[in-house]
Parts: sequence; C-alpha cells; structure tokens
Amino acid sequence: MQKRAIEIHDSAVDSVAIQDGTAVIHFSSVYIHQSDGTPAVDAGTGWTQEAVLHIGDAVIEGVFSEEAREERGDEAHYLYSGSLRIGDKVSANLIPIPLEITADIELRIESHGYTVRVTGANAHLELIGEAVYVEEFTPNN
Repeated sequence: MQKRAIEIHDSAVDSVAIQDGTAVIHFSSVYIHQSDGTPAVDAGTGWTQEAVLHIGDAVIEGVFSEEAREERGDEAHYLYSGSLRIGDKVSANLIPIPLEITADIELRIESHGYTVRVTGANAHLELIGEAVYVEEFTPNN
C-alpha cells in the first residue's frame, strides 16, 4: 500500500481562521508525495489537491503578510517551510495522510518571512476533490 504525505513547502494556504474554537486552515493547493517507501524520501509520485486542516481547541498566533499575497496577484500564501508536531513527535515539512488524531498539536507554517503557529488538542485533515498528477519524484543521491 502506498503511503502519502503533504509537503508543506510547495503548498499554498489561502485562509487561516477560527470557527467555533476550531482552527480551519484552507490549503488552495497541497503538494502530496506518494511512495511505496517513505514519502518525500523514497521514489514515488507528486500530486496536487485542495485540502482543509481542522485543529480543535485552537489558538492561532501570527499572520501572513497581505502585501506579499497582493504582490503576487494571488489569493494564496505560498509556503516556504513548516512543521507539524503531534504529541512529542515533530515532522519537519510533512503532514501525514490520513490525519485524524487527538493529541497535542502544533502546526507552524512560513511564508515570505512570516510565521503562523496553530496549537490545539486534535487534528483532522480533509482532502477535497480529486488529486491531480504532477510528476515522478526521484530523490537526490
């Protein structure tokens, strides 16, 4: 069975908001690595898809620069880096698929020198629509 993960770098967020205590992070496009081995490490394929990450009992710290978004003439903030901490385990630049967990959560995402940090007590990832094939992924040796 193939394993999948979102690469935070190369993904785009168009909104981060709190709705009834839940952070709703809408990704207009995520870059998904799919592999028989370890996603983003072993050879596989790359895909894009729309996604929403819900983090319950959430606190949001930081904002992205609206000027950077307007400069590109786009509605999205293109992410340069990030991490997801689930309990004591930190995943640099990757969000596992599927994701449905109750644990201490911390998502850090960076764009144009700005960082948004979302903490909470649980997380649920929702993939929207169909994934679109982008490329074959071969790791650098």
